[in-house]
Amino acid sequence: MERTNTTAIVFDDHRLFADSFSALIERLEIFHAVHAFNEERELTQFLIKHSQLPICLFLDYYLKNKNALPLINEVKRLNRKVTVIVISSVVNPTTVANIMAYNPKGLISKSSGFDTILECLATIDRGEQYVCPVISKILEDLNQTIEIPFTVRELEILQYFAQGLSIAQTADQTHLSKHTIVAHRRKMMAKAHVNSITELLAYARTQELI
Repeated sequence: MERTNTTAIVFDDHRLFADSFSALIERLEIFHAVHAFNEERELTQFLIKHSQLPICLFLDYYLKNKNALPLINEVKRLNRKVTVIVISSVVNPTTVANIMAYNPKGLISKSSGFDTILECLATIDRGEQYVCPVISKILEDLNQTIEIPFTVRELEILQYFAQGLSIAQTADQTHLSKHTIVAHRRKMMAKAHVNSITELLAYARTQELI
């Protein structure tokens, strides 16, 4: 990633963190420009307007009433040159594995220091994925292999179901047909051994998938 031509974006629904973290990124003096957003509409509008611009997106995992996983797919759709680095206070191994399933370029704990950001960017520049030591330790401490029963697409659909979206609304958000959404829902219910969407969402919450 040629960062001199790259714009950095910090997205967090808490404005104080977004502004503070963007000021920290600005101090690196390695990006062409740095922007902070705390409204999803503002972020998507910027990405649409600058669809050909190389962007390094620092994305908070926990957002208001949801997590950022569906947004990862959306920003990649809007800008194929985006590099996603997830910033999170997550400590649950299953949740970490859930994030990793979306294949971000970097995953940084909010408890990390300034040097971690530099290490993350350097690792990405080498074409490698970066997971900070704090989060790597969470995975290392796990005594069993984490197996997520759902595909990345199914996880995305789950997020929309959890927000109360209908089949038609979920189809619009994911750019899939209603028949495809119904098929995914049926497969997820079979994998979770449940008989209703309510039971499916309850299962997903106990597994910390939503």
